[in-house]
Amino acid sequence: MAFKHILLHLDATGQCAKRTKIALDLAKESGGHVSALFCQTNPQMSAIVGRYPVDDTLRKLSTEAEAAFNAAAQEAGVDASVSSTLCTSHAQVIQAVTWATRTSDVAILGQYDWSKNYAALPSDLAENVIIHSGRAVLVIPFAGEFNKIGTRTLVAWNGGRESARALNDAIVLMKNSESVEIFAIQKEGVKRPSETELVTHLEKHGITAKAAHERRDKVSISDMLLSHAADEGSNLIVMGAHGHYGVSHMLKGGNTREILKHMTVPVLMSH
Repeated sequence: MAFKHILLHLDATGQCAKRTKIALDLAKESGGHVSALFCQTNPQMSAIVGRYPVDDTLRKLSTEAEAAFNAAAQEAGVDASVSSTLCTSHAQVIQAVTWATRTSDVAILGQYDWSKNYAALPSDLAENVIIHSGRAVLVIPFAGEFNKIGTRTLVAWNGGRESARALNDAIVLMKNSESVEIFAIQKEGVKRPSETELVTHLEKHGITAKAAHERRDKVSISDMLLSHAADEGSNLIVMGAHGHYGVSHMLKGGNTREILKHMTVPVLMSH
């Protein structure tokens, strides 16, 4: 099991080089291929206008991004390809990246930087791709440098379907982990597969993990998870993502959005 086909989202932000290196490093380790997709709207687009035509400014950004990726891939010695989809609306960006992700093993996207509020990208791009692509998505924070990802892995576990999906999608990364912790945050009285059963499951894959159980209190799940990741020195969080349907999922979806907004380490999410 390995990530043989990685979808990398390219844009004109300053974070692009960081996630390009991460994608190429993962592909080099697995002997895989990176399909890079430059996809965004014109940076001059505003929320009021909603659509903005493709012009020479956007074409120039696309050409520069493709050239930078090709140079990085050649230097890394990784099999790679690059293409561009130039969009006139945020909806088109979400659709293009989601569709491209469906024909890959995993997608690598960047966290939206609210301090920059880059108008060319939808702020909920990562969330939409995670929920609608049917694939695992590795989201890279806009702040910080991450030379190693997954050497210290924290798995958020609530025993649900989404958690189970994310866990198995991340096994390829956890095989190289020095430390794997199953961090269970479950409501008292809820009967679901326990974190100790998960430890046994991972042993079948040659992965040694430890289990920790935390009783949920008044602190939000996202705060508990990010705080624990900082305490443990984790450089990867694995967790299930929830969508928008139903009251209970709206609440859980809030945890997904909070993690994507405040994450400080890379997060692998699956739905």
